[in-house]
Amino acid sequence: MKTDYGLIALKHIASLPEGDLANAREIAERFNLPPNLLAKILQSLAQSGIIEAQKGSGGGYRMVKKPDDVSLAQIFESIEGPVHMVMCTSNDGCCSIEDRCTVKNGLTNLERRFYQFFDTVTLADV
Repeated sequence: MKTDYGLIALKHIASLPEGDLANAREIAERFNLPPNLLAKILQSLAQSGIIEAQKGSGGGYRMVKKPDDVSLAQIFESIEGPVHMVMCTSNDGCCSIEDRCTVKNGLTNLERRFYQFFDTVTLADV
């Protein structure tokens, strides 16, 4: 759900004339999104360098990168952090049957292909 909200906000910000700002409250109202959650999502996107925040009166968010230069994989990771299909692909030793597991290799390969695909799809494509 957070990624959905982030994509909606990014598409809106990207649709503005270059240099114009969009503030979180206005985006939340326009698209009926939870304002506090949206603010956190926008902060994550700003920390990752996809958008920038201008603080103060009249502040808001603007695109730093062009939509063609922002992959969905970058957006997912900016908002959600590293995304794993199942916990065992995170390589953090969380699984008690890892030494005899018959699915981890297949899932790890599938996860890698998932990221490769979403690395080729950009914000402009959505």
